[in-house]
Amino acid sequence: MSCHQTNVEFITDLMEHSRHGALIQAFVIHAIDQYARRVAAALPEDLDTSLVSGHAWHGCAVEVREKLAQRLG
Repeated sequence: MSCHQTNVEFITDLMEHSRHGALIQAFVIHAIDQYARRVAAALPEDLDTSLVSGHAWHGCAVEVREKLAQRLG
């Protein structure tokens, strides 16, 4: 695993090359879902940081939740 991987390459490597086989995919999806739930439940203004708008971060969480709902039912 290279330190120079993009985020996409890192996640792909994690999902495809785990000591735990395909179980890692369920773990990663579950972790993303749980974090997106917490962020989506927060007030956007409470998520503001010096690096990112809370409204944008909240929007990302809502988008992830919508896409997971479409995929997983």
